[in-house]
Amino acid sequence: MNQTQYFDFSKFKDKKNVEIEVEKIHRLSKKINKKVCIMEVCGTHTMQIAKYGLRKLMPENIKLISGPGCPVCVTPQEYIDKAIYILRNYDVVMTTFGDLYRVPGSESSLEKEKINNKDVRIVYSPYENLEIAKSVNKPVVFLSVGFETTMPAIAYTIEEAKRKNIDNLYFLIGNKFFLAALESLILLSRNFLSPFIKTNGFIDGLLLPGHLSVIVGEKSYLWIAERYNLSGVITGFEPLDIVCGIRILLETILTSSARIQNEYTRVVSYEGNKYAKEIISKVFEAVGGNWRGLGFVPDSTAKLKKEYEMFDAEKVFNLPDVVAKNIYHTKCKCNEVLIGKITPFECPLFEKVCTPENPVGACMVSSEGACAAYYKYER
Repeated sequence: MNQTQYFDFSKFKDKKNVEIEVEKIHRLSKKINKKVCIMEVCGTHTMQIAKYGLRKLMPENIKLISGPGCPVCVTPQEYIDKAIYILRNYDVVMTTFGDLYRVPGSESSLEKEKINNKDVRIVYSPYENLEIAKSVNKPVVFLSVGFETTMPAIAYTIEEAKRKNIDNLYFLIGNKFFLAALESLILLSRNFLSPFIKTNGFIDGLLLPGHLSVIVGEKSYLWIAERYNLSGVITGFEPLDIVCGIRILLETILTSSARIQNEYTRVVSYEGNKYAKEIISKVFEAVGGNWRGLGFVPDSTAKLKKEYEMFDAEKVFNLPDVVAKNIYHTKCKCNEVLIGKITPFECPLFEKVCTPENPVGACMVSSEGACAAYYKYER
């Protein structure tokens, strides 16, 4: 027999399998007999729940809400403003992942600057920056965003730039450590003075991200149950994965014993990816920083360690302190959508002013944004 094992993924999209799990969810919901608030904290989950209509399959007392799981969405406006400042004051090539291209800053976006003849290029991998830097005779600035999922590749690119003595490649660091923000979110949801409580009540369970968990591992979430008596399930991205994750959460809620469980065992291990975590800690350190929606979160923002500071665009270009002006779109409710306080439907701009063709907030721009998901699949 061939040692290569082929995994049959078709069962994870099979309608009958999903219906069986949904039936179990309905039976469990009757036993719980109270409103249950489950938050997914991964942008891909947000999109998949909307795409497959899973929210509509839930019993009336099971509420699925979206949290701050989209890295582009939580990137604060002042980060975009810093990028615009560099473009307008220096002759550079600026590279970015596609999701960030149309995110509005206070006065402009990368797309608008490109229209005004600034050299802005979309890349699909951080590694591409190495070749771009070799091919031009001016600075290349990569807009480095993302959670622990993308940080290993970015850290490796920085290591390679150092090893190859590439001296015209810089990184505007906007990466975030997700776990620190997750704790802030839990605390917010348990503050009785918080508007979140008035809207949703307590979070009863978490659908934990799949991609990110490949890096950090199941072990990284144990504190959620131990410290806050809150259950979570690491969940894959197919319809069956997600409804299984919800069913497991409801079973755990019935036992009144908080646990962290892993539905996505075919990909996620207990310890996570040792080598990915090592290169993250080698290149980056955690400092406090702003998140759109959550505000300032301690130890949640990545910063290059001292031995890699020569690649730090913020230092090299001597950026001034930038405070987002928010002068155009004060009615945008992205901040409230990101913490699950409201749904996109409750934003006064949604669908009327803010659309994928004319996005006002980051949640409509990103392919993982809640507003983009609701616009595309849930109207």
